[in-house]
Amino acid sequence: MLDFNSGYYSNIIGVEGGAYYVYKLGARADMSTRWYLDGDKSFGFALGAVKIKPSENSLLKLGRFGTDYSYGSLPYRIPLIAGSSQRTLPTVSEGALGYWALTPNIDLWGMWRSRVFLWTDSTTGIRDEGVYNSQTGKYDKHRACSFLAASWHDDTSRYSLGASVQKDVSNQIQSILEKSIPLDPNYTLKGELLGFYAQLEGLSRNTSQPNETALVSGQLTWNAPWGSVFGSGGYLHHAMNGAVVDTDIGYPFSLSLDRNREGMQSWQLGVNYRLTPQFTLTFAPIVTRGYESSKRDVRIEGTGILGGVNYRVSEGPLQGMNFFLAADKGREKRDGSALGDRLNYWDVKMSIQYDFMLK
Repeated sequence: MLDFNSGYYSNIIGVEGGAYYVYKLGARADMSTRWYLDGDKSFGFALGAVKIKPSENSLLKLGRFGTDYSYGSLPYRIPLIAGSSQRTLPTVSEGALGYWALTPNIDLWGMWRSRVFLWTDSTTGIRDEGVYNSQTGKYDKHRACSFLAASWHDDTSRYSLGASVQKDVSNQIQSILEKSIPLDPNYTLKGELLGFYAQLEGLSRNTSQPNETALVSGQLTWNAPWGSVFGSGGYLHHAMNGAVVDTDIGYPFSLSLDRNREGMQSWQLGVNYRLTPQFTLTFAPIVTRGYESSKRDVRIEGTGILGGVNYRVSEGPLQGMNFFLAADKGREKRDGSALGDRLNYWDVKMSIQYDFMLK
C-alpha cells in the first residue's frame, strides 16, 4: 500500500492518491468460514482525488479517497462516514466529501458516494453503491448514498451524530459519545458509547428476514503511565447481511469471532502494557453469546483471546515507522450448525506503516 498527500498550491488546491495491491495466498473452503479468503485471485486498485480548501475552516475532496479512520484517512470516527476495516485494505469511497468547521468546537461533514470498497468487497475490489443481489453476489442496481454528520468537541469530550440515506437500500443513524475524566496528572478515565439504527428500504426489504436492526456498544478505559485497562460490551438486535448494512461496528474486537450475529452479546476485557515508550503488548479475552440466524435455532457460544505487539520507531532514518502484529485464538460452540458443532479459529494479522514528509 502506498499513499501520497500533497500540500496546497496557493493554499487552495492539492491532490492525494494511492495504490493498493492484495496478493492472496488462498484458503481451503472446508477449513475456513471466512468466505472472502476462498480462492487465490489477487487484485489491486488506485486512488486519486483533488482537495480544495476554500478557507482554513473548510475542505472539499472530489474523486476516490480513503474514509478509514483507523488507517488515518480521517481525523476521528465520523458516524457512518468513517470505516474501520481490519482486513488487508482500508475503506475507500468515490464521490465527494465536504468538511466545514462551523465554530472551533463544531464540525459539519457531508459525503455523496457513488462507489465504495468495504471489508465485504475483499473478493472484488471497488464496486458501485447499490442494491445487493444475494443470488448473484453483485450490486445490480446502482444507487448512490448520501451522508450528513455533525460533531461537537472540547478538550475532554466529543459528541457526534450522523445519518445516511440510500434509496432502495437503507436509512441509517448513528451516534458516538466520548468523554475523558482526568483523575490526576497521570491518570484518566475515558468512556465511549455508540448507538446505531438501520432500516432497509425499497428493493432491499425482505419478507422472510428482519428489515431493521439496532445496536448499542460501549467501552470504558483507564489510562495510566504504564498503559491502559479497558472493558467493552455490545448488543446487536438483528443480524444483517454485511453486504447491505454493516453492523460490525461495536467496541469489542476479535480477528476471529463474529460479534454481529442475531441477538448477539459480546464482552471483552483487556490490557495494554507499555514495556517502553515505543513497545506495547496487548492481551484481551472476549466472550460472545448469540444465534446463527434470525430463526434463533442455532445458539452461538464463543470464547477467544487476542494478543498483540506494537512497536514504533522513535529515532533514526525510519523514525515514525509502526509495526503491529496480532494473533487471535477463538472457539465457538454451535450445536446443530451446518458448519459444525465446534468451530476453532486461528487468525494472524501483521501491518507495517511508515509516514514521512518530503520537503
